[in-house]
Amino acid sequence: MRSTHRLLAAHRELWDRAVRHPFLRMLERPPSEEAFRRWLGYEAYWFERALSSFGCLLPQVARHHRYVLAQALMLLTEELDWLEVNALPVPRRGEVQDWADRLGEYFAQGGDRLMVSVWLATRLQYDALRALAPEDELPRSYLERRTSPVVEAFLHDFEEMAEPAIEKLGLAQASGVLVRVVDAQAALWDLGLALAQGKE
Repeated sequence: MRSTHRLLAAHRELWDRAVRHPFLRMLERPPSEEAFRRWLGYEAYWFERALSSFGCLLPQVARHHRYVLAQALMLLTEELDWLEVNALPVPRRGEVQDWADRLGEYFAQGGDRLMVSVWLATRLQYDALRALAPEDELPRSYLERRTSPVVEAFLHDFEEMAEPAIEKLGLAQASGVLVRVVDAQAALWDLGLALAQGKE
């Protein structure tokens, strides 16, 4: 069995619980467009940090993988452009700052850990979103972008890059990376749920 498959199998319960987060169900029928646009503002912050991390990772990977990461940087830039048009600006204080600090730790990982994180974060979002069917135009456009054939192709390439990284780290260390990825993504969805419920 591939190392990527063993890693996911070892944490199947945690993974399945994450992709059933209550916020994801709410994406199909957001309580308001404003709440969804505000949540997109937080995701834009996520993408800004990811863009910086991808740039740091580029010289660390094997030469034949650099083209994939360079293409991913272009995709991230396009997504940030889309978010700039559709997201509302959000404050960065209190709970939001705590989340930002946790996000900073998540992206501060280097080398093999960051490569595994990139694959896991992409896979988690894809698994969580692909079965949803939003009624409103903006959430539907968002989901189509996050589960497009282009994203599927990157997901395959990222898994190929993560495979040797997991073998080098070992299952125990890779498991720590997975838990951190799930925690960071769940924190973002928690914020979305709070916004939808008018608590943020």
